[in-house]
Amino acid sequence: MRALLLLLLLNFGIGYGQTLSGYVYDEAENKPLEGAFVYIDGTTLSASTDAKGYFKIVTAQKYNAPLVVKYMGFETLTVNDPYQYNGPIKVLLREDAIQLNEVVITKGGPFTRKQMLKAFRKQFLGDRGGSRCKIENEDDIILHFDTKDNTLHAKAFKPIIINNKYLEYKVAFDLNAFQANYNYLTLNDENIRGSFFAGTTFFTDLSEKGGADKKRKEAYLGSSVHFMRAVADNNWQKENYQLYVDKIPADHKEFFKVTDTVNLKRVELIAIPQSVKDIRASIAASPGLFERYKANHPEKYSDVKLMVVHGKEQTALNFHNGVFYIDENGLFFPLQELTFGGYMGELKAGDLLPADYKYTP
Repeated sequence: MRALLLLLLLNFGIGYGQTLSGYVYDEAENKPLEGAFVYIDGTTLSASTDAKGYFKIVTAQKYNAPLVVKYMGFETLTVNDPYQYNGPIKVLLREDAIQLNEVVITKGGPFTRKQMLKAFRKQFLGDRGGSRCKIENEDDIILHFDTKDNTLHAKAFKPIIINNKYLEYKVAFDLNAFQANYNYLTLNDENIRGSFFAGTTFFTDLSEKGGADKKRKEAYLGSSVHFMRAVADNNWQKENYQLYVDKIPADHKEFFKVTDTVNLKRVELIAIPQSVKDIRASIAASPGLFERYKANHPEKYSDVKLMVVHGKEQTALNFHNGVFYIDENGLFFPLQELTFGGYMGELKAGDLLPADYKYTP
């Protein structure tokens, strides 16, 4: 659920470092809201507002993630790039115009709710860590199958609460979008073209005395975050990653150029596989064929696919424009620049670790 962003910078100054602070107010009455929940998306880092509406979150480092502000009965607000402000901010929340009793749930359709819910769990939680997860409030999930394009859609007006018994986290997932696309009128996994979901998350650590450490390490190794950190640090070999191009082992430095920018690593694709060059050359002489090819591959490098192997797991990297950035936590952007197939593409919400998770060998 998105809200109109209303922010006022209360004062200017320096020296706040990695401290995020501010006040949360009711916009209509201009009164502080006590007990509002404020967190950094994708982390375990949070705070609640006091009687003055004040909150403060101190972090050891900056996170390339928005600040999320929630209060019951009010629209959830997302503050992008919260570290840009030099002092406390004033957040004005609006009452939620959507009432749950106004939500219309469409009945009928080719599949029962039970069938759609089973497919949703599969594509949202996944098979790996997801098999040990339980959604505590499935009744809050609204499902619809669109027969026009054979797509399963899901939405929720409350955070989806995931109890991950394997990694020992409770995750509050504010689902902004979910869709699973099938080849025809079916919910069979073998006929899915792809799935996508997006939202904000807050993690609560349920582990005691390091009981989940081993399982979390296993989940981290081979994940997209682990891979991105290896790319940023040029530690492919140390982290047990091998690049394959046209099914042959290749030197990652011949294909990726990594440079420093402010607090980020810039990664550029500087070479493409010979097979792609051959295809491009063969169709260049045929205008009609070339136009159809470009229509199917509209971006500069959308016809480029590289393979990454980590241990026994294989992941396909699909590109768009050939440039992306990685922060110190292993998070990359823009998200649309890279899509994953194979192992990393199969990792879902049930495999997520918080951005502030620290791996120790």
